[in-house]
Amino acid sequence: MFKKDHILQSMLVFLISIFTTSIQGQVYNTQIEAEIKITGNSEFMNVSAYAYNKTRISQSLRYIFTVFRTDPSGNKSKNEQSNRFVLQTGEKKKLSNTTISNQDQSRMIVLLLVYNLEDQLLGKDRVVLNDDSEEKKIVLKPKQDNDVRDEFAASDGVELRGIVLEDTKTKPGSDFYKEYYTGYTYYNINGSKIVTVKEVLAIANNTKIEVLVGDEIILEFFVRPQNDYIKGMAEMAVRRTIAYFNNLEKQKNIVRQY
Repeated sequence: MFKKDHILQSMLVFLISIFTTSIQGQVYNTQIEAEIKITGNSEFMNVSAYAYNKTRISQSLRYIFTVFRTDPSGNKSKNEQSNRFVLQTGEKKKLSNTTISNQDQSRMIVLLLVYNLEDQLLGKDRVVLNDDSEEKKIVLKPKQDNDVRDEFAASDGVELRGIVLEDTKTKPGSDFYKEYYTGYTYYNINGSKIVTVKEVLAIANNTKIEVLVGDEIILEFFVRPQNDYIKGMAEMAVRRTIAYFNNLEKQKNIVRQY
């Protein structure tokens, strides 16, 4: 009797471990987040693929960005883009994009998959276009649905987003601002707080750059005129800005859950 109970207990533990592993294997976007963003105007939609490194180490990765299309006659086609890339810690990178005419009535599934070099799937995102079925309601996440409506102000007021102010005094300071703002717009950060690039006097007539989000300094450094140094600091500032707004969003989600 004891032996039978022991066997049953062992089988139960085994089944639980398989079930747990299966569930864990289905959790994506925790280390590397895959994201599809949709923007556009009255004529075209721009569908872009992004990846964000949430870990504290650099990651060597590859992505597959696919558009599955079914036209009104039922003809099917597939357009696939793939490549290898590296993400630094806290970096958000635009991987690929495609433009779709708003006149195209084909049903489309846009799929982004991000793998590590061991072919382990770390991040995925999926969007369905031109489909009013229940499937679309399931796969379209609220943040993606909002992306296509960013151009419209809310009925109860207008929220100012994506503002970056310059307060520099020297040419290297101005060059840093230009590099930083290029990265800010390239990664479509669109932060809910005003970012200020401020240059202040420091020791021995040197100047120092402060990057502030709201009233909080996220990066400061002494100015050097070398282009490589300025570009490197701008890249670091962009990564810290992305991390700041992601942490801000996480804190909002925690408050909502509470």
